[in-house]
Amino acid sequence: MAIIPKVGRKSFKMRAVIALLYIVLTAGAVTMVYPFLLMLGSSMTSGADVNTYSIIPKYVYNTKALFPKYAEDRYAGDIELINQLYGTDFAKTENIVPPKVDVSSKQVTALAGDWENFVKGLPMDYKQAGFEGFGMAPSKLKDAYRGFCRKRFNEDISKLNKAYLEENETFDSVTTPFERFKMREWEPDNSLKMQEWLKFKESLPAYYLRPIMIDPGFQAYLRDTVYNSNIADLNKSWGTSYKSFQQAHLAASVPSQPGQAKDWEIYVRTMLPFRYMRIAPEAVAAYRQFLQDRYAGNIASLNVRYDAKYASFGEITLPKEMPTAGSPLVDWMDFIAKRVPLTQVIPANAENLYREHLEKKFGSVDAMNKAFGTKYASFAEVIPPIYEADWYRVATHVGELRKDFMGRNYAMVFGYIFVHGRAVFNTFVFVVAVICVNLIVNPMCAYALSRYNLPYAYKVLLFLLATMAFPAEVAMIPSFLLLKQFHLLNTYWALILPGMANGYAIFLLKGFFDSLPKELYEAGIIDGASELIMFRKITVPMSKPIFAVIALQSFTGAYGAFIYAMLVCQNPKMWTLMVWLYQLQATAPQYVTMAALTIAAIPTLLVFIFAQNIIMRGIIIPSFK
Repeated sequence: MAIIPKVGRKSFKMRAVIALLYIVLTAGAVTMVYPFLLMLGSSMTSGADVNTYSIIPKYVYNTKALFPKYAEDRYAGDIELINQLYGTDFAKTENIVPPKVDVSSKQVTALAGDWENFVKGLPMDYKQAGFEGFGMAPSKLKDAYRGFCRKRFNEDISKLNKAYLEENETFDSVTTPFERFKMREWEPDNSLKMQEWLKFKESLPAYYLRPIMIDPGFQAYLRDTVYNSNIADLNKSWGTSYKSFQQAHLAASVPSQPGQAKDWEIYVRTMLPFRYMRIAPEAVAAYRQFLQDRYAGNIASLNVRYDAKYASFGEITLPKEMPTAGSPLVDWMDFIAKRVPLTQVIPANAENLYREHLEKKFGSVDAMNKAFGTKYASFAEVIPPIYEADWYRVATHVGELRKDFMGRNYAMVFGYIFVHGRAVFNTFVFVVAVICVNLIVNPMCAYALSRYNLPYAYKVLLFLLATMAFPAEVAMIPSFLLLKQFHLLNTYWALILPGMANGYAIFLLKGFFDSLPKELYEAGIIDGASELIMFRKITVPMSKPIFAVIALQSFTGAYGAFIYAMLVCQNPKMWTLMVWLYQLQATAPQYVTMAALTIAAIPTLLVFIFAQNIIMRGIIIPSFK
């Protein structure tokens, strides 16, 4: 019977009451759903937008919001590097905005296309692999490299460890070799891992690779070492009117202006990486004289140090490849720092090569400006269009990037779960076993207390309820000690046995069984049915709602178990899903944690939805069948 009759519902007052009830219920539903939706939205973010806390991340419907995420991803969240390459001064990655250019214009398309083709033509030692990630953040590069290693070693991590002289537990712990591009004398070593890494890098798609820039290092040297961040002092010394240090570039040859020449010489002689330096063939005479002076004219001494067989210093030539160790390296560094004529040193960095490329292609600055829509006064002022090219890449690959950002955190969590230990299998066995045990032990105990008028029944029930007065944490140590004595630690029994019986569940079941019609059991006795048959044929079918409640409680308790599961199963091979997710959360960024929590919440949601219809039957008093 309805609380509000149909006749009464026609009045305005009753309709207002009903509307108020719906509003209150809707508000309550929103307060329950909103946190989950907020977690779901945060699980699809990255470091650039994790603090926005929106249900639908802005990048899903706004292309401009994709750009800071792409920049953070491409440059591993290094805001200093991003500012150096973009010529900007953003404080944080979330503050990054696209350049004010029309990516649909022919000029910007031509500019971005020309830059892309130029980068493709650079030698591999001028390129660095991007998307390398930072910390535990998802990384496209690491995923691709680990896939390469899996294929290379047939999914056998022991073969990789033997070949690379490493001690990785899984392929997910394999990292890319560290390339020290900023170190002046660094060159790739001859180790197997480095050589195979270089081959792998060559196989990467073109957009993975970005050129190594030297101008940012030169600008940092001027700003931090020479002029103490005072642009006025630089302008005074150089005779320029720059507004920032980002306008200063490393010239392709020694400048004619004294102040510029002085700073240029110091940087080139002492800081410019040898890989991006070319020495003119005419410098061989100075090199021979330098070595002759250094070894006091003793060619035998030089041969011993160089492991060579020169008959005289006149046979010595400039090294075709930069020395990597020993006396040849030390001598070469000293020669560059002290004796090589400046007119015979050519900084062949990517920026200067790009300016040279533009000059050959267009011939004049005016032609270049007309084609690209730029306003440079000379080729020496040209700044590589990394900022514009990255924005063009984002604007022309919106769907691909959105799909990647929406799923990458989940892909990382799934990869972590399925690779580490046996998390999914252990959790499945644990949950199913606990549900089965609780639906067998508790109902049978409650049935006995309900069916038989035992004089001590309520004392037993009181004893069972008394266990509810103690928090579960209090029983953990005694349970641990008992399981240790029985040698059951790190087994499924350690997880299942301590929770076989539950006082609250027995109390709940007994109350429900007491409400069942006694006439059904009397009819069963007349028909000659045993207690086991009556339990199976009468009690169980009529108790499905309360069984669903017990099953749901058992599932949530077992599925969400963390501290106890880690206490009695300290072997990682026996860890459940929650223990591994906790391990992940300890090191993973917030947005990956949100993805992990979302994934962890889905099974509970599905089980609740499945049991909901059955549970709702418990609201209505069971009827006779």
